[in-house]
Amino acid sequence: MNWTEIWIDLFGTITLWGLNMGFWVSMGVVALIVVLMNLVFWCMKPNKSE
Repeated sequence: MNWTEIWIDLFGTITLWGLNMGFWVSMGVVALIVVLMNLVFWCMKPNKSE
């Protein structure tokens, strides 16, 4: 399976604003990880220290 060919068939190009789609996909993955990590930490209850 060639991801570049699939992407070209779907969208007709492999660049957006002069940057390769691999860059944008990796940025999206990193942004998703950051959001998920923030949600996990925001939802944690603080420890009660005595």
